[in-house]
Amino acid sequence: MQLPRLRLPRLSLGGSGARLTVLYVAYTTVLFVVFLLLTFPHDIVVRRLLNSVGTAGSDIEFNSVNFAWWKGYQIDGLRVGSPAGDGDAPVFEMSHFWIRPAVSQLVRGNPYTVQVSAELYGGSADGDVSLKNGALTGTLQWRGLSVNRYRTLTALLEEGQLAGRFSGLVSFETRLANPTSGQATGEVSIDGAGVTAAKWAGITVPDVSLKQTRLKFKLSPGRLEVQELNASGDISVQASGQVNLKEPLPQSTLNLHATILQTATTPDALKAALALIPRAPGAKLDAPVNIAGTLGNPRFR
Repeated sequence: MQLPRLRLPRLSLGGSGARLTVLYVAYTTVLFVVFLLLTFPHDIVVRRLLNSVGTAGSDIEFNSVNFAWWKGYQIDGLRVGSPAGDGDAPVFEMSHFWIRPAVSQLVRGNPYTVQVSAELYGGSADGDVSLKNGALTGTLQWRGLSVNRYRTLTALLEEGQLAGRFSGLVSFETRLANPTSGQATGEVSIDGAGVTAAKWAGITVPDVSLKQTRLKFKLSPGRLEVQELNASGDISVQASGQVNLKEPLPQSTLNLHATILQTATTPDALKAALALIPRAPGAKLDAPVNIAGTLGNPRFR
């Protein structure tokens, strides 16, 4: 059986010379776009953009910016918080950060929604951010961040090491006219959290290992609300309360209520430390305690 032939219409470009001209124009256009992307001073543009909003050189620093094709812009060595070279660890830092337009929103005529991803603290993160009517909203998720790589936290210890893998999800909203008025809610978890050979505020901290730690929180201007904290392992912890955020971070004040109990795996050194927690006369071991003071120097009362 012979299949019928399919005849395609011929496109007339005015002869071979015209076709060569069209191909040459297309070829040179593609080359122009490629070389423009490769040689465009992305680094200078991003630095000027940050400088125009008053953040470059003070709150945000980075090493370099490149065009990463399907991943969009790639920013290497991004640091947020303390300027480089001032002796303090950044509040936040990323090895690599990528940002590109969200294609699903771009085809709908909305160029102000972007997708972001990052490599940081030995883990990864991704999410989306949208700008509409002066409001910046977004959702971010991160996985497998190593606690002992977060220098702002490890700097609180005079000695010792931290362990654990940090994951979570946060949704946020803020106004560009007043970024400090933003709010955020989220949930985080730490698997295998632990402290070893640590000294904090001049006090030797007993070694402790926690299998799982779960936290629900709400962040508002100058305040972190701990809605629910549950931890299990060498000890059992349930807590809630507020942290009034200040600069520098170790000066943030605490107002927490916690129940801290021994478990079947509590080591003797930790049992002795738990026995030193001040409690009201006649109070049971499972009675809640208040934690005050600062993040760098907490006190039980």
